[in-house]
Amino acid sequence: MLHRHHLIIISLLLAVLPLDSTFGQFYKVYGYKTLDAGEIELVYWNSYVLSSDHQMNFFNNSVKQEGLMAHSFEAEYGLSHSWTVAAYFDFLDPVDEGMKYIRTKALMSHYSFFDKGSRPIDLALYVEYIVPKKGYKNSEELEIKLILEKDIDFWTIILNPTFEKKISGEDVAEGTEFNLSTGIYYRELRWFNFGVEYYGKYGELRDFKPKDEQQHYLFPVIDLFFKKQYHLHTGLGIGLTDAADKFVWKTIFGVEFK
Repeated sequence: MLHRHHLIIISLLLAVLPLDSTFGQFYKVYGYKTLDAGEIELVYWNSYVLSSDHQMNFFNNSVKQEGLMAHSFEAEYGLSHSWTVAAYFDFLDPVDEGMKYIRTKALMSHYSFFDKGSRPIDLALYVEYIVPKKGYKNSEELEIKLILEKDIDFWTIILNPTFEKKISGEDVAEGTEFNLSTGIYYRELRWFNFGVEYYGKYGELRDFKPKDEQQHYLFPVIDLFFKKQYHLHTGLGIGLTDAADKFVWKTIFGVEFK
């Protein structure tokens, strides 16, 4: 049950979140840590394309990405101290088009191997099955993400090599796409962290796109923690290539329940 003071804190935090995002991609570097057994986390994701020269296909209409909002609602559950499952429900809201549901990301499995710090590098695996709404996209996808994490004093370095494959529809013959996300964070304080994240979309493993067609972003980010159960992550993304949006603002707000 949510107590009254919990609802007040959630309302105040949501009031300062930017209610906007990019072309359905939600930018996050995934860490090694999973929920404890029996824990539940509810998460609201949001991104907003502040500036872009690009267009996107939105239910067979070509719409501009500038001003585009993306929203995702996630529920996670800890099956054990090392295994979390979750489901996401994603929505897009381009300018003058109205918000529409676009896909479910389900059967997510986030599994951490070994105990934290027992190996030179902490290793976890993230698997996600993506089911788009008919009319938005025709291909279901499988995403596999490796999570490599290393703590050095108060610094944490995380690497997320990611592999995406269409497994149904007319595009099933396409190759496996490779994306890379990394983050470096300073975590001395319990209630406040800061860092820098990088995101890159390279294209198919067998044939990377030319550099000017790849999407690369750099995000300075901060993390705020309230009463251990509330977590606010936010940052400004700067597009580094012509194929990327110029500026993207992202926010992720989570609440954990024992």
